[in-house]
Amino acid sequence: MLGLLVVALTAWPADDAQAHSGGRPGPGCVGCHAGGDVSLSITTSPPTIDPGDLVTVTLLVDAGGFGEVAGVFIGAQAGELSTIPGEGLAAVAAGLTHSQPKSMPGGMTEFEFRWTAPNTPGAVRFDVSVLAGNDNGSSSGDRADDGRIDLVFGCEGQTYFLDFDDDGYGRDDASRLACAGDAPADHAAASGDCDDTRDTVHPGAVELCNQRDDDCDGELDEDAIPIPLFPDGDGDGYYGQVEGTSEDPMMGCVGTPDFAGEPGDCEPTDPTKNPGAQEVCNLYDDNCDGRADERVRPICGVGWCAREAWTCDPANCDPGEPQPETCNLLDDDCDDDLDEEAQCPADRDVALMCIAGECRTEEGSSDEGGTTSGTGGVGESGGTSSQGGTIAEASGGSSRCAIGEPRAAYWWLLLLGWRRRRSAAR
Repeated sequence: MLGLLVVALTAWPADDAQAHSGGRPGPGCVGCHAGGDVSLSITTSPPTIDPGDLVTVTLLVDAGGFGEVAGVFIGAQAGELSTIPGEGLAAVAAGLTHSQPKSMPGGMTEFEFRWTAPNTPGAVRFDVSVLAGNDNGSSSGDRADDGRIDLVFGCEGQTYFLDFDDDGYGRDDASRLACAGDAPADHAAASGDCDDTRDTVHPGAVELCNQRDDDCDGELDEDAIPIPLFPDGDGDGYYGQVEGTSEDPMMGCVGTPDFAGEPGDCEPTDPTKNPGAQEVCNLYDDNCDGRADERVRPICGVGWCAREAWTCDPANCDPGEPQPETCNLLDDDCDDDLDEEAQCPADRDVALMCIAGECRTEEGSSDEGGTTSGTGGVGESGGTSSQGGTIAEASGGSSRCAIGEPRAAYWWLLLLGWRRRRSAAR
């Protein structure tokens, strides 16, 4: 279940550390467990961040009066994260995760941690996953969300927009904050692109007679000029190969009977096969991308045993062989659980436990000031600029768990295990 967009605003002094966040969920297994609305916001001490500063960051989790306990995962795409004693957070390779859920009086709680800024001016994106649990001993009825929060340090912030087609205009719903004059890769300072897959479509583009809003003004083909059209024998809106032939185009508008303005039809006599068709499992290349049945064949098995069938018949799917469960945040034995009963070797006669995919001492896993370097994070996010402010966003998770993205699943299992131990003690 996808959650609604929730935006929380915390004031910052002008020209100090600025933050911005966006509008789409990042990776993880949130959607496999719960969905809901959880507001995330941060404050920093000091509020003005310079390169190299050691900063105390307070993350506020507000589930709107819902929840008894909360767990989090925090990652940083730059700088170094470290824990603060008493906060119940553990440093792991990918970031910080809770080692004990925190109680949520009134449906709110705070997690404090430290972050060391890099030594040169720049920007950082914090990737946050949160789960607010109702303490009923199962995954039902909980709320889980993801959010991204941007800060700049040592420079003036500017909002940039994801520009996938490199036409100089980005998407309004995918933005991030960075130092002014230093646009992140594949981003543009201008927004308003209504089709980020076509470099001919953007504000100010020439309006062509193609039943498309080329200039992104909300109108189709106003004062449009004709375009080259080629024969479209199957009437699916796409024409086939014309290079190297004597075929001359007809100048006109898309919608002219028996003619098309879009190339790429790999089966000019079959209207069900063209670049705009949906791929289905039938051993044919329905969408003319040179591949047959990509990502639509039956899948069998779970965890690392998951395999794709070699035909469209589920009977022709053979799952992989389970492996012994090890402490690695993966479902090695293919039972749909992560790291359950994973064994850790003794270290100098000290008992180790599997914590967040690493073998660690139970005491050292939470409050001994562990650190982790900034890591690569999730996809882009959208929204509007927050010059002089910090905006934190939380939105519902994805609809399915993806292999290789287990981090949110871990802290959910840790929270669920704590509930079960608590119930058994009662």
